[in-house]
Amino acid sequence: IGGNLAEKFGGKWIFGGGIFIASILTLLTPLAARIDYKLLIAIRVIIGMASGPAFPSAAALWGKWIPASERSTVPPAAQVGTNMGIIFTTLLVSIMAQNGFLGGWPSAFYVFGILSCIWFICWCFFGFNAPNEHPRISNKERLFLNKHIPPRPPKHRATPWKKIACCPPVYAIAIMHICYNFTYYTLLTSLPTYFSTILKFDLQQSGFTFALPYCVQFLVTIIVGQIVDRLRVRKTFSITTLRKTQTIIGTIGACGFLIAIGYMGCDRFRAVICCVLAVGFLGFHTCGAIISHLDVASNYAGTIVGITNSLATIPGFVGPYVVGAITKNNQTVEAWRLIFNISAGIGAFGSLVYCIFFNGEEQSWNRIEHVDDTTESTNT
Repeated sequence: IGGNLAEKFGGKWIFGGGIFIASILTLLTPLAARIDYKLLIAIRVIIGMASGPAFPSAAALWGKWIPASERSTVPPAAQVGTNMGIIFTTLLVSIMAQNGFLGGWPSAFYVFGILSCIWFICWCFFGFNAPNEHPRISNKERLFLNKHIPPRPPKHRATPWKKIACCPPVYAIAIMHICYNFTYYTLLTSLPTYFSTILKFDLQQSGFTFALPYCVQFLVTIIVGQIVDRLRVRKTFSITTLRKTQTIIGTIGACGFLIAIGYMGCDRFRAVICCVLAVGFLGFHTCGAIISHLDVASNYAGTIVGITNSLATIPGFVGPYVVGAITKNNQTVEAWRLIFNISAGIGAFGSLVYCIFFNGEEQSWNRIEHVDDTTESTNT
């Protein structure tokens, strides 16, 4: 819903408003916890509902702001930024809770709630739905964006739900997104347990070790994204070839090192190296398959991301459940080997489906229909 509304009415307030509501409720969370657990649950549910439109509405904004020549760099950097936020927030919360800052655990909600409110104030002044609405960008930048993202108003038209539902690349993206998230969230939620129970790390003293794989993923995402964007501008390869090549390299690297982790035993150094490389290779997907909604239909990226992201949240609770079921009273190298093998297998399956069915060429129903009955591609 959030992505579709952002496409129709602009993503600025859908995106910013949702985060602002979540920020206010985050500040109220400690109070709710003291009053009644039912109120706490209600607030957390509303926070989830308010935050839900964030990624889809961001995708809608990217479709209006990011030219095709930068789509492998800018959107992935923003997405990886959220993941980095999770990692470093977890480490900071642990430190604040231990030091008793602002009452201990409530400090996490106060600090990040206030920071989010400050972000929203900045967003009100600096965020805009489209280049032509921004009063402060230079004429050179506006001309560049208008040239590569045609701004002329299209005819009023409904979202082509039937065509989206019958589009094989959309299904390829959705399946890839689900499988990627299973691998990613399983690692994100389970690596701390693996580090502490198998490798015997003290995460409070070795927080950087846990954050290192995601720092490497961020660097890989930026570097590979830059390379892909340059190859795309030069038209050395088609976008379909580039996306599938990214997927193949990322899958071979990530799945290979995931499987290898299970055979490292309790060797800290080699296990950490394999973890770093496995997560690092996921960066090929982050700047490839995961943002390829923009390749096939940039005008409806918000809607498509809303669909695929909703489905891709399922692994967020299925993955940890599977890990818990396998390792319950069984924190052994063999149990974790099975977890890593399952994650690698699911990731490889998603990549296989993507490589078979994905086509990165712009879909005909994405092209803008202007008031003069001409059509124009947005993927220039």
